[in-house]
Amino acid sequence: MPIQAAELFTIISKPMPFGKYKGLPLLRLPMAYLCWLERKAWPAGQLGAELALVYELKLNGVDQELYSLLDRR
Repeated sequence: MPIQAAELFTIISKPMPFGKYKGLPLLRLPMAYLCWLERKAWPAGQLGAELALVYELKLNGVDQELYSLLDRR
């Protein structure tokens, strides 16, 4: 099922709940950190799926257009 725009915005703006980047919107997580999480195994559940989505967005260069959405907030 495709992701709706409102759902995508909720995911990319969700604050990281733990670790070095706690509080940072998922979209703003550094790619190196996402690569590390991908190698170690994504966290279980919804957060893992959301992080994997953000990783794929960044990997494919789709993230650039999304930063302006965060800045409008």
